[in-house]
This record gives sequence, C-alpha cells and structure tokens, in this order.
Amino acid sequence: MRKYIEDLLIGADQSELDLYLGIIESVEGLTKDFNRDFFKECEKGNRDYHELSNALAENGLMGLGVPESQGGVGGGLFGAALLLDMLGQAGLASMKLFLTTFCRSPIIKHGTEEQIKKYVTPSTQGEKSFCIMATEPDAGTNTFKIKTKAKKVGDKWILNGQKTFITCAHEADYGLVIAKTDTDSSTSDDRKEGITVFVMDMKAAGVDMHKLNIQMSKEDTQWTVFMDNVELDEDAVIGKVGRGLQAMFDALNPERLLISSMVVGMSDYVANKTVDYVNQRAPFGQPTGSYQGVQHPLAKAKIHTDAARLAIYQGARLYDQGKDAGTYANMAKYMASTAGCDMCDAAIQFHGGSGMDEDTDILYFWRVARTTRIAPINNEMVLNFVAEHNLGMPKSY
Repeated sequence: MRKYIEDLLIGADQSELDLYLGIIESVEGLTKDFNRDFFKECEKGNRDYHELSNALAENGLMGLGVPESQGGVGGGLFGAALLLDMLGQAGLASMKLFLTTFCRSPIIKHGTEEQIKKYVTPSTQGEKSFCIMATEPDAGTNTFKIKTKAKKVGDKWILNGQKTFITCAHEADYGLVIAKTDTDSSTSDDRKEGITVFVMDMKAAGVDMHKLNIQMSKEDTQWTVFMDNVELDEDAVIGKVGRGLQAMFDALNPERLLISSMVVGMSDYVANKTVDYVNQRAPFGQPTGSYQGVQHPLAKAKIHTDAARLAIYQGARLYDQGKDAGTYANMAKYMASTAGCDMCDAAIQFHGGSGMDEDTDILYFWRVARTTRIAPINNEMVLNFVAEHNLGMPKSY
C-alpha cells in the first residue's frame, strides 16, 4: 500500500505524504492484533468491538478527516478513505467503522465553532458517535420527498417523522437528521427548498426505535426510528434553515466514498483468501488456480476493484479541496459495489460447496457487498445520475 500511495501522490507535499504513510504504518501495526479473527470473535460474543474503536482512538485514527485545530489529526477525507481501505484489507468490514466520520463532515464544513467543539471534537477520541437519518419508508432514495418535518416553536424546533434502515441507531449519541422546514423563499426549484440538516440527541424524549430483522453482522444492526414532538435547540441546525442541500451532500458524498473504500479493501481480502485456496486445491492434479475459468473472473473483479480505488481517492482529493466530488463519489460507489459482489461471487464459486459454509467466511463479505448495491444509494440511481449529469441525457425519473 505504501508504493500505491507514493505513486498516487507524486509531487505532493512531503509532510502530506508522510501523514498518509504514517496512517499505513499505524494500521499495519494495529491489524496484527485486530484482524478478521477478532471480528469473528466479536460475532461470537467472545470479544468486544469497542476494543477496536478504543485502539483506533488511542492511535489518533478516529481523528482522521478532522483538522488539528478542531481536535483531529488532519488528513482530510483522503486519509479517512485510506484507513477504511486498509481495515477492509485486514478483513475488518463494518458500516459502523465510518458512520461518525462522514456524519461530522457537514458540521466541519457548515457548523459554527461552538457546534464543532460540541459535536466533532469529542468524536475524535471516540467519546461521541453518530448515525445518519435520511431514508424514509415512503421516500426511499428520493430524499426530496421526505415527510419528516421540523417546525419552529418559540426558541425550539419540534421534530416529527420516521426514518428507517438506520445503522447502529441504538448506539449512536447523535443522529444527523435530514428534515423538511418551512421556507419563505420564492425560488421555483423545490429541490433546493426546505431541506434542513439537524443534529439530534438519540436519547431525547420522543425518540423511539425498533430493530429490523436484517441479518448483516452483530454490529451493523438496522433500525426504524420514530420522532414524536422531539425538542431540538436552535443550535441543532447545521448550516442555513431551508438551505441544507449542500450540507446534506457534504455527508452523502463522503458516505459513498468511505463505504466504497471499505468494499475495495475487503474485496482484496477476499481475493487473497481465494487465491491462496485455489493455488493449493488440486483435485485433478493441477491447482485449480491454473485454470483460466478460475483466473479470469478473479482478474476481472480485481481490475474493477482497482479502478474503483482510483475513483475513490480522486473523489476524496476533490472533496478535500472544496470541489464537487459528486461524480467520483457516485462512480466509485457503483464500481466498488459491483466489483465487491463479483469478487465474492467468484470466491464462493471457486471454494465449491465450502463457499456456502459460514465457517469459510466468505458469505459475510458477500452480504456486505450485496448491500452496497442497494445502499447508501442504489446503483440504478447512480446510473441515472451519470446519464443525466455526465452524458447530458434527459432526466429519466
């Protein structure tokens, strides 16, 4: 990974390069103790996931993406993506690992100094965590159709609505809530009206949640969250009231890039595991890894994995420079989810019957990869985005 980053950042400032190489060194050391076996022990209840999050905090890695002036270690989204990529390569694939990182991004960009101190700085030490609350049962991918409403009453905001498929809602300290608010604007573009981003205390009165029967991992539980007259202080608003579209995408684009980072990392983990197996498995004398029928699917998935990786880091660089990273975030998410599914499918196939055995430990990664074709945005909507915004075709939905 060192050579990859050095080649990718040719001409970069040496101090910047040293920071990223330091991340690599830290993660390599960390994953000697916290690897796939650790995660499997967590699933069995023999280890506690928080051992890993505590170790990440102790090594400063929870502060990646947060400027030093705000209690972090810098590195931008690029550094956070590198962390998720390397953890994935060690078999550590969990949505929980990056929820707080992308949720605090809009606060860093649009929040006040007081909000950053309250919400962001404690998260760099693992003291506070976030979940994102955007998806609703009737709106699905169409965030602009959401019904969750916040109304100003005196010096408070009163929040009512329902969110679903909320990862780790039960553990999060705060929820980054996308809601509708009244606006006095006369603009005709409804997409830019009324969207407001709030930070909500997940333990506040009026918040109720129910676990969904979705089997991913012990840690990545999914919830439906109900909000009934939840009171929020005025400083719960991130950015401008009714003008939260950019703040929203400053969470969603990092989310797509970071989940893609995790998937390309775990795709490499699955590839290495499978190559080791097929290079030894020889039922007809020659290793099955010598068959083109085995080599080609794995090679194709690897090509697409590394193409996705390039898009991820380019998108992260653009985001860190304050530029529009939407195209790369969407393309990376599409390529990573597709490559991850293809890699896991090939791995299952070439492990034969044992590929369907949970103890072989490929089905776990397949479930994660398959989920990313649906969320955080489904791949069909990514294709719609590219067709409209990159090819100049008419809007199709």
